[in-house]
Order: sequence, then C-alpha cells, then structure tokens
Amino acid sequence: MKRILLSSLLLLLLSVGSYARQTPPVPVDKEVRTGKLENGLTYYIRENKLPENRADFYIVQKVGSVLEEENQRGLAHFLEHMAFNGTENFPGGEEGKNIISYLETIGMKFGTNLNAATGMDETIYNINDVPVTTPGAVESCLLILHDWSNALLLREADIGKERKVIREEWRTRSDASQRIVESIAPAIFKDSKYAHRMPIGLMSVVDNFEPQLLRDYYHKWYRPDLQGIIVVGDVNAEEIEKQVIDIFSPIVLPEDAAERVNEQIPDNDAPIVAVALDKELPMNNIMIAYKRDQVPDERKIGMDYLMTDYVTEKIGQMLNERLQEMLQKSETPFAFAIARNGAYFGVGTKDALQLIGFAKPELADATIATLMREVKRATDYGFTESEYERAKATYLSKLEKLYNERDKQLNNFHVQQYVDHFLKGELSPGITRCGS
Repeated sequence: MKRILLSSLLLLLLSVGSYARQTPPVPVDKEVRTGKLENGLTYYIRENKLPENRADFYIVQKVGSVLEEENQRGLAHFLEHMAFNGTENFPGGEEGKNIISYLETIGMKFGTNLNAATGMDETIYNINDVPVTTPGAVESCLLILHDWSNALLLREADIGKERKVIREEWRTRSDASQRIVESIAPAIFKDSKYAHRMPIGLMSVVDNFEPQLLRDYYHKWYRPDLQGIIVVGDVNAEEIEKQVIDIFSPIVLPEDAAERVNEQIPDNDAPIVAVALDKELPMNNIMIAYKRDQVPDERKIGMDYLMTDYVTEKIGQMLNERLQEMLQKSETPFAFAIARNGAYFGVGTKDALQLIGFAKPELADATIATLMREVKRATDYGFTESEYERAKATYLSKLEKLYNERDKQLNNFHVQQYVDHFLKGELSPGITRCGS
C-alpha cells in the first residue's frame, strides 16, 4: 500500500519555503481596487451585484485587548461600545441623530445590519446590506467609517451610562464556556499578555477608570496606519475610491505613533496541561494543540505559500476523515472529534494543529490517548495514496464549484477575504485566478 508520509509533506514545505524569493508573487484579486493612503490607511473596494442595490461597509482595526495595559483591561471592548454613542458627524441628542438612529431611517437594525466585535488582536465594525439607492446612504456610511476611525466624542456622560451596559453584558455572558476560557488562558498563553487580556476585561477597571484613560487609549491606537476600509457591493468602485481618498486622506498620522508590537506566545519545553471544571459543562471537552510559528506576512506573497497552505489544509482534512471513520465504531471513546489547522486558540501570532473531542462519560483519558495516537500515526506512517486522492478530489471539486459560481457570491464572501488579507497577510487572488 502506497503511503504519503507526513514528514515528507513537511519537508516539502521547508524546501518550498527556501525558494521563496524565486517564486513569483500572487497578485491580489484583479476585481478589487486596493491602495494605501499617505497616512497609512489601507482600502479595498469591490463591485459585486449580489444582493442587488446593497453594499457592506467595514472598518477593520489592528487593535485589540492585547494592547491594553493592566489598568486598561476592558477598554478596547468599552471603546467599541462608545463608537455608537456619539461621533463628530452623528453626535446624537439635541445636536442631531446618532449612528443608530440615522441608520434606522434607512431601514438598518442594530445587531442585524450594524455591529462590531472586539478580539484580542483586532476590532471590526460593520454596516451590512446598506440600500445604496437610498439618497445619501453611501456617503453617510463612509462618514460613519470616518468617525469610527478618529472622531468619537467620548463624552463623560455617555461613558458613565455605558459602564452599566458593559457590566450587564459581562453578567449575561458569564456562562460555562466563558468561565472555562478564562480559567485555562493563563496556562495556554503562559508568559504572554494574552493570558490576561480577555476582551471583556475586569469589572474593577470598567467601573472605575477615568474617562481620560479611555480617550488616551483611543488616540494612541485608533489611527490610519492600523486601519483598513472595506466596501463591497452594488456600487461604482471608481467613485467610492475617490470618496474614500477624499474623506480619509485628511486624517493625520501622529508623528510619534506608538509601535504596534505583535505579542508573541513562547514555545514550551514540556507539555502544558490545563484542567478546568464547571458543573454547567454538559460534556468532557478535550482540546489538544500542537503549536507552530506562523508564516511571516512577508512570505505570504508567492506560490510557495499557496503550496504551504494547501498541504496544511490537506493534513487537517485527512486527519478529520480518519476521526469521522472512528466515530462509526461503538468502542470509540469520544462522541465527537475534529482536527483543524489555524490560529492557536484564535490569537494572531501563533498557529497550531488543534484537535477537539467530546469524551464519552468516564473516557476522557482514553479520548486524549486516542487523539494523540492518531497524530503520531500520521507523523510516523503518513497517509495512504487513496486518502490523499480523496482529499485532493474534494479540494478540486470545491475550486470548480467556486469558479462556476464566481458571479453568484454574496458580499460577505469577498469581505472576509479582504479582512484576512489586511489582518493576517493572507493571499486574496480571487476566484478566477484560483480556477484558471
């Protein structure tokens, strides 16, 4: 029986990586208008006809809770909330409509079309399904992105009101999953700021910080060189590009801008073990991660990285197929299991092969042993030729489907590619290039 060794695939990655300078760069999707302003702001604009007369507007910030100091824990998330409380062009109250009340006049709903999310490495604001034929809607949404970028009012009265809102969010989200994550974070992120930078933060900080501390954090980190504007939809891309340049170019990048350092997660000499107990957790959840360094952004430009990405994906896919086959057997110690390659517990500076399993009652140890044994088996003996052929056929079928439906993709399909390109340096060649 022919086998493809996992070690051979990894050697292929190394050999391909050594020729990085010799491989041609992969162009960005030719259908997207992209550029960088003199102040450092990056933009992506793409015409897309599905759905008709609708567009999505995003501002993506390379700013998250990992940038907080100890006395700022929770401010990145707090700032996200404040973005809806009053801005230069949408002040609210007696001075005029705020962002939410304006968007409601054109049929938008908070939570459905308008939202934001704060992670440890990034903060993303979005306005989805904007009716572009409504007079002033496009221009107003670009102004909203502008205000989120650098024109929040951060009034003391609004800050006071928002403390209660965030405390209630903390209370309602304090479920078993959240408690487990907070419990294991100091172990899995040992010797890194990630260990103590959950976005919700500390209520002792949320309740008591001085308003100026929030303003200082805002002006330090919300700046154009850390921001990406994305507009995808049924719009005239050339006209939108002109407006983006006109609206965002006047924003000044501070001369003494603080360096945006990417927090690293150290390697460990011995396995890290974290055990968390919670009576509300219905099953024994097992998570095993094999950490590895990420491919640097400067090397995510050529065909060698496409091959690296392909091999990594196939390894995860073939492991998954083995785990799914095991689930058909009654003696299997887990009720569910999956393998995936990607960011280490969701953070932006470390990757990992991660296995997740739901152990059957009293079989947690057996689940751990089985999952680790499957990884070792793949490492030592590789995969069969037939396993790889099935994985390759699935991949090619997926590419063919994407190519055949390239004109039927919704806006979010393209938006996510540009978010990943901006935040992670991932390739965005477009469907036509991938399929040709």
